[in-house]
Amino acid sequence: MASRVIVMPAQKKDESPRLELLRSAPKNSWIALSADETKIVAIGETFMEADAIAEKSGEKNYVLTRTPDAWMSRALSPLS
Repeated sequence: MASRVIVMPAQKKDESPRLELLRSAPKNSWIALSADETKIVAIGETFMEADAIAEKSGEKNYVLTRTPDAWMSRALSPLS
């Protein structure tokens, strides 16, 4: 997978910048976020691939995480 940088899109009033950035990433993939979590510095199909791409990008202290295969709304309520 080719290396690319995704810059954080404009923030919606009610959503966190990190959530919007995660939603902009491909589903069911590994991504590396910059240390300040404002951009995606690597995307890979595996943890090792994303880690290698992030390391080659020169980013220090990046955060690796996996994106879900589907985004779903969830409602939480207290247990009775």
